[in-house]
Amino acid sequence: MSDPKSGYKKVNGLHMYYEIHGSGKPLILLHGQFATASMFYPLLPELAHHRQVVLIEQQGHGHTADMNRPLSFAQMGRDTAELLSQLGISEADVFGYSAGGTVALHLAKSNPNLIRKLALASTVYSMDGYFPDIVEGLKHASADAFPPQMKQEYERVAPHPENWSMLIAKGAEMANNANKEDFLEPAELQQITVPVLLVIGDHDIIRPEYARDMANLLHTKLVVVTGDHASYITTQPQSLLVHLKEFFEFAEENDRHDQIERHYRQRST
Repeated sequence: MSDPKSGYKKVNGLHMYYEIHGSGKPLILLHGQFATASMFYPLLPELAHHRQVVLIEQQGHGHTADMNRPLSFAQMGRDTAELLSQLGISEADVFGYSAGGTVALHLAKSNPNLIRKLALASTVYSMDGYFPDIVEGLKHASADAFPPQMKQEYERVAPHPENWSMLIAKGAEMANNANKEDFLEPAELQQITVPVLLVIGDHDIIRPEYARDMANLLHTKLVVVTGDHASYITTQPQSLLVHLKEFFEFAEENDRHDQIERHYRQRST
């Protein structure tokens, strides 16, 4: 596994942060709202052992400074596509969590040739995917409404750590607007033709019946893992990793690599 590297690219007015871990076929990880790329660190030892894992931080999140424009899932999709283009990535597998999954849906809609396979975790394509109390919480979110470790991680890496409250306010504004550009219609989901893995936790903030309907629209099955909205990634990722490794065909790639190694060992003896 190659040494990790990080950097910034100028993307649509942003100074956009990314990290690259491992080597091989690209696997893009898209974080949740108000989170940073570090939320995926519990997955990295396994994922980066098999793939070149690219972590991206969106507008106003983590190392990527905010700018004078609203937060928008559709715009984040465009920013992601441009960053990947600048990194020379023309095809990749994508894993999006929560809001990152909604960004990934926009990426699949607008750049269908970019994505080989798409994994979505705790993802919605419309606000009614959440339980009603969650919708109200997002619309009236305050800076102290989230786990303290989220704020601490933001303040640790953000270029302007004093802007945490501003980030939450812009997220609440997006939830209140819930405009058509930021979310997708059911027919648009049906037009996504790449293979999809859809995952939720058994104590998630996503309505199970909504998730089942979403799986049908995406021509896939719903996978339910043990955990709440975040714990199945951050503290107990083993079950999720099994599904990701199977879906992204890590085992098959290892088998092919072993076959090639055996072939050349036999030729050299």
